[in-house]
Order: sequence, then structure tokens, then C-alpha cells
Amino acid sequence: MKHRTKLLILLLALLGAVALFAAACGGDDDATGKTPATTAPASPTKPAATPFPADSTMAAIVKRGKLIVGTKYDQPGFGLKDPVSGKVDGFDVAIGKEIAKSLGLKEDQVEFVEAVSKNRIPYLQEDKVDIVIATFTINAERKTQIEFSRPYYVAGQSILVKKDNTSIKAAADLPGKKVCTAQGSTPEQTLKAKYPTAELLLLDAYAGCVEAMKAGRVDAVSTDNVILLGFASTDATVKLVGGLFTSEPYGIGMKQGKKDMQAFVDSVLARMFADGTYDKIYDQYLGKFEGMPKAKEARESLPTTN
Repeated sequence: MKHRTKLLILLLALLGAVALFAAACGGDDDATGKTPATTAPASPTKPAATPFPADSTMAAIVKRGKLIVGTKYDQPGFGLKDPVSGKVDGFDVAIGKEIAKSLGLKEDQVEFVEAVSKNRIPYLQEDKVDIVIATFTINAERKTQIEFSRPYYVAGQSILVKKDNTSIKAAADLPGKKVCTAQGSTPEQTLKAKYPTAELLLLDAYAGCVEAMKAGRVDAVSTDNVILLGFASTDATVKLVGGLFTSEPYGIGMKQGKKDMQAFVDSVLARMFADGTYDKIYDQYLGKFEGMPKAKEARESLPTTN
């Protein structure tokens, strides 16, 4: 009996020692004496989801973090580069920024590249730019080479002469005259087709044409009226004559086959027409020119397809 009692006492002492050892090892318990729940390791942050299909043109642009836009640098109202700041601004530029915004990009994530008439299509074909917004007339020949958005402005070819010029009053007066326009432009094609005896000077930019006219090298400059209005509004020594003798619907150009980008750009334009953005930037950049239609008139005259 005594032997059993000693064994029981020894067993109880052993259990007490084990309990004390367990308590000593419980230093990680919280104030309540309970062991904190184990926290699962944080999972790596996933990139923000894009609203565009992963294999789309838009997703590729967003992934790159930059929209590259070809535009003109010498056209008052549409795309004009400030020689001091180096920034380009105008109606076409503002539309480019709206497209970038709809992609989820910020204003500083838009790169503008100068695109003169003759290199607009090559720049798209060679992937030097994503889109071209550069007073780019939609026509059948160009539509075989690139994709176009729906029209966002309709201009018409006209004539710019010096203020004291009385020999050119209409397009019918151009035969036999020296006329400057941009190489690779729709006006070049029109002049060659309708007035083949006019002597053409072809330059890269219309600003050069205006300077050539003022220097006496040519008699007139011929291109879209809105471009010429931009020059006439800032230079009292020149004037517009002849009215309009063509219809020039402007569209946004994209590389051939990029139908997804075409549909996206069309949706951006539709949104701009509906929410007042188009009218706002039109008034800002084009409404100041004398002789231009009001924003609502310009918008409502637009074809819905190209």
C-alpha cells in the first residue's frame, strides 16, 4: 500500500513538472493567455485588371503605358507646336488626349510625333505611331491601306492668296498659276486631277507654302479651308478666296487590320459627341476663327460612318 502511494505521488510530481515546462514555453501567448492565430503570408499584389481583352490592341498600348499619336505641328487650330515650350496643341491634339483618357492613361502618357502628309500612312504601317490625327481626309484609296474612324470633322478645299492678289478669285483661275500644297495630300491629288496645268510646288508643311507665297515664289496656297483659316486669322496680309470646291471628311487613322482599335476610337468619338466634350474643344480651338460653323452645326453635319 505504501509502495503504491509513493508511486502515485511520484506520478503527480512528474505531471506537475510537465505543466510548468509547458507554461514556460508559452511566451508567445497574448495577454489573454490564448495563442494568436497564425497569419497567412500575404499574396503578391496582382496588376490592375484592364477592361480590354488581353490580346487586344488597346491592352497592348495600356501595358506599354503610352499612346503614340501622329499629328501635324504647323496647322493653327488643329496641331501647332509652340517654338518656346516645345508643346503641340490644337483640336486634333485634344482628341488624342481624350482617346488616351478613355484607355485609362494620363495626359503625360501621350507621346505626339510630327506626321506630315506624306508620312502619315507609312508611320502607321511601320508601327511608329498607334494612331494618326492630322487633318487626315478619308478617301477610297487610303481605306485600302489603313483603317479609319468615323469622321470627326468635314472640311473643304479652298485657296489662300495675298491680300492684294486680284488675279485669283476662284478655283477656275488656278490653271497656269503657281500653287503650293503639301506633298502626299488630298489637295495635291485634286489639283492634279482638276487643274493639271497649274504649276505645283509640293512641300512637307503648309507653313512653308504660306512663306513661299509671301516671298513671291507661288501665287496661291490650296488646301482645306480650316487649315487656311488658321493662317488667315493670324496674318492680315493673306485672305481666303474661291469658297469650297471639295468635301474633305477628317478621320483618325490606324494600322490596317486593327478593327478592335477602330471600334474603340469610334466609341470614344461617339461619347465625345454625346457628352459635350466635342463641342467644348471645338469652341476652344476652332470656334475662334471667323467663318467657321458653330460646334453644333459642325457636329450635326458629320456622317456616322466612313
